[in-house]
Amino acid sequence: MDNGDLQTIYAALQAGPFAAMSEAERQKLAQHARLQPFSLGATLFREGEAATDPMLLLSGMVKLCRHSSQGKECVLHLVRPGRLLDAGVLFYEEGLPVTAIGVQAGTVLRIERKALLESLRTEAALGLALLNAMSLRQRLFINKIAGSQGRISVSGRVAAWLLHRAKMEKSATLSMGVTQETLARQMGISRESLSRELSALASAGLIDRDRRRVTLLDADALRERAEA
Repeated sequence: MDNGDLQTIYAALQAGPFAAMSEAERQKLAQHARLQPFSLGATLFREGEAATDPMLLLSGMVKLCRHSSQGKECVLHLVRPGRLLDAGVLFYEEGLPVTAIGVQAGTVLRIERKALLESLRTEAALGLALLNAMSLRQRLFINKIAGSQGRISVSGRVAAWLLHRAKMEKSATLSMGVTQETLARQMGISRESLSRELSALASAGLIDRDRRRVTLLDADALRERAEA
């Protein structure tokens, strides 16, 4: 490993869930991590595989998805830089439940599973940070399940997704980054339904949008829709 890669790795371990680690443990963990570039469409891990190392997304975008026996894809989540693809890979015992595919070329920081588990035994703050990240992901999945059962309207799903993204990105202006088809699959709705709802929100003055960005103009009104 050259010095440039080591500096990049160490910098990555100073952010996100790793920010609370002690310096000594961070330096130790950096020796068990490596940079892994990926291309558009590359599979980083696949549903059913026995195990994989945890991966922190440094650049690009990755979708977590499952496929039916007929080949239909269900997008569960879009992972953006600064997030672990799936912290659950540390603990799954019966194979991986999802597939991770690059939707924008980028780089992940691949951390040896055994080394990260060892860090968790001594770094309580790191454990709490991972639990927080997993709980946020769980909330999204619960909303998705409720939506698939018809308990959350299309309007509510879109509003909730916009509010979640604004919270995660700490900005009212959101870069879509992927096609409307991919976003719609993540929300469990059709592309046409997503397009209609975004247009309706724009007409109501709740958002402003162009082809690549959406800006939230009235978060309170969106919250009312999400909670209706």
